[in-house]
This record gives sequence, C-alpha cells and structure tokens, in this order.
Amino acid sequence: MSIIDLKVEQIGWLLMLAIPVVDIRSGRCVHTHNEASRQKVIMDDPTEVFSALVEQGATQVQVVDVDAIRNRQPEHLSLISRMKREFPQLKLQVSGGVGCSEDIQIWLDAGADWVTVGGRLLRQQDTLELILVELGEHIIVGMDVRAQLWRDGYCPAVNMSFDDWVTALSDEGVAALMFTEIPEQGHVNGHSLMAAGQLASSIELPVIAHGGIQSRLDLENLAGPAYQKLHGVTVGKPLFEGCFTFGEMVSVLTH
Repeated sequence: MSIIDLKVEQIGWLLMLAIPVVDIRSGRCVHTHNEASRQKVIMDDPTEVFSALVEQGATQVQVVDVDAIRNRQPEHLSLISRMKREFPQLKLQVSGGVGCSEDIQIWLDAGADWVTVGGRLLRQQDTLELILVELGEHIIVGMDVRAQLWRDGYCPAVNMSFDDWVTALSDEGVAALMFTEIPEQGHVNGHSLMAAGQLASSIELPVIAHGGIQSRLDLENLAGPAYQKLHGVTVGKPLFEGCFTFGEMVSVLTH
C-alpha cells in the first residue's frame, strides 16, 4: 500500500495530511536548538505526547532522532518499537542517523513505516539507487534547498536539475518528497510552503511541506488553490509553543 493509499484510507476527508514533528533527545521529547544549553524539554515521557496527538486526530508522526543525527547511527530504536506497540494505528516516519541501507532496515525492523533520507545519502547516488530498488516504498526523500538554487532549478547535492532528479526518484519508486526551501536569511517561513505547493503541482510524486507554518493564519492559507496538490504538511515548534493545538490544525485542514 502506497503513502497515497494510506492517506485516502485513513483521512480522506482532509485537504492534506497533518503531520506533527516530535524531536527526541536522550529519550525525551524536546525543542532542539543549535546551542545545547538552549534545548527545552517538552515532556520526559514521549508516550504522553504521542497519546495527546492521537487523541487529537494524528494518524502519522515524523519522529526526529536528534541523538542519531549527532552520532550518525540509529539510537532510539526501543522508543520507536514501544510507540508502535502502544499506538499500532499510528504511522511513523523516522529521520536521523541514516547513512546506509542497514540503517534504514534497522529503523524499519524497529517499527518505522517510512525512513527519511537526506544529505548523507543524497551525496551517494549509486548507493541511494540500490537502496531505492529494494526499499523505495519505505523511503521519504528529504529535500532541503536554498531559495536561490530552487529558483535556478538546479540541485548541487546530486549535480542535476530538479526536474531530472525528481523524475529519477519517481521512477525508482520513493514514497514521497519532504520539501523545505531554506531562505538566504532568517528562518524557514511561508515562502517554503509556497515553493512546496508549486513543486507538488508540477510532479506526480507526493510532496510533504516540511516547515514554514508559524501561525494559524499559515494553516488557513493552506486551504487556497496553490496548495491543493500538497500531500501533507509537517509542524513542530508552533504546536508545542501553544500557537494552536493539533486538533485545531486538523479542523482547519478539514473539508
């Protein structure tokens, strides 16, 4: 079953899939920051966070293993297994510490439904192609692109145009693209959502907008025609800072 089939089966009444992002460090749910001293613990037991999200309508969660990113290997395997046992209806996409096919298989064996791959593997095209042949339906490709490069239509990480690269990924059977447009200055914002909407309108692959939602207004804007082709959108920090609840997000994105 594809990621699109799952969306229709689970929540066909949504404009797009609402995907909360949960960052895990040292077994706790956190707000990450470049400076470790500014890290904020949201909840010591991630189970409480997952439970609250499920109660508010979450069907899919993006789990970021922060320790795995630092250590370059999967870390919170037991947590993923536990979340899958306690919330079997919940689909999990996991990122962090993915540098080879073995890492991906480890996450899948632990209970992840999809694994997000990014810069490390994108720079190893031969390796990535082999992985996609075997595991493509379980792979979400993270696409973080500088704004100017996106406008130029060129992807230096793989040394080809975006059009050619996306076509290749589609042919190789990836589950989805998770797209972020990185501004030349400042933080990811609404421009990233607009770029993701444009990308989704131009390709057949499911596109998930990653980042860019900062307020309820950003959510309401997603009901516009420019975003109709988006498969899903992730949100993390605004949820945990109280800008809106996940239940409110689902309500806004409901037909």
